[in-house]
Amino acid sequence: MSEKITKLTDFPYSNPGYGRKVAVVGVGSAGCKIAAQLSKESKLLEHFVYLSCDDHDIATITKGEKILVSATATGKSSPTHVRGLAHERIPELRQMLSDSDIVFIIAGLGGCDGSGLAPLVAREARSKGAVSVAVLVMPYIFEKPKHFFAGVALRQVRDLATGVIVIDNDELLAQDMPVIDSYALMNQKIALALNKLLGSTEQHEFSIGLNKVVEFVKSNSYSVMCVGDCQLSEYKQAVMEAAGHFSKIVDTSQASHSLVHLCTEKSITMKDLSASIGGLSGVLGTGSMQIEFGLSANSTTTTTAIIMATGFRTTKFDSYDPIDAALKVFAGNLEQDLDDSPRYESLLSDLEAE
Repeated sequence: MSEKITKLTDFPYSNPGYGRKVAVVGVGSAGCKIAAQLSKESKLLEHFVYLSCDDHDIATITKGEKILVSATATGKSSPTHVRGLAHERIPELRQMLSDSDIVFIIAGLGGCDGSGLAPLVAREARSKGAVSVAVLVMPYIFEKPKHFFAGVALRQVRDLATGVIVIDNDELLAQDMPVIDSYALMNQKIALALNKLLGSTEQHEFSIGLNKVVEFVKSNSYSVMCVGDCQLSEYKQAVMEAAGHFSKIVDTSQASHSLVHLCTEKSITMKDLSASIGGLSGVLGTGSMQIEFGLSANSTTTTTAIIMATGFRTTKFDSYDPIDAALKVFAGNLEQDLDDSPRYESLLSDLEAE
């Protein structure tokens, strides 16, 4: 089925919001938590769907529709197994997305739920002709057992979704706070970033907006999102902190376009804003990178810089799926059906043994 062409005028600001035309699907534990946080912050995004195999992920969620994939009888051995368990719930998912022209898929990859169900949602969105944007949170560097599943799922979603936004857990990690608080802070940061980029309705701010973000990620390249925090008046430092994370994820010279949203105090001047963002082309791209920006002048505590850049042909996460690299060498870059993945996953034990 051919993909719908979404125009800038298709999703104007309205009161109260986008209704069911724009869906946010939280997948797995991390995806459900981030989507639930986003539902509390956004006044424009109204249609939320939560999909998981764990009832704890959706038990406390009161806003939105839920799909619980039962895995209690057989357990969860792999992402492929989880997709099989979810097969009987596909008609329910299709019904929930039937009115949606844009679908945001939020998932943490590496576990069986996120890695198994995110490609399934992307496939269903594609089959109905919706524009789909996947926001994928990658596992920590120390979570070695999760890397293979995360790499396979990233490749699958990238093949199916209209656009992919990658977030590196390691670059959001708060090193100096308890683990539970750090996880909560990461979810909050991601939800904040998505809310500000996609369009907020608060006073003293202007956003880049949903349409520009969707058009931004419509490419064959990766988009990567990073966040930086500094003291309230340290605008440039916050931008440079966020920009500094990219070098650990991608080849920064490949950046072709970036979106920047600054959350800071009301006293920021145009001179301050220009000085803060103006140096970004020296860190990302080759000096000719396009930059668009938004601003929220409501903060009273810290300055937060949110940067999403695109144009990256590869990321460090490509190495998480060594089988795909081998296939590209010996058989060309052929698109694989989701049902073919068991024969690749079966090689995981052999790879770990080497």
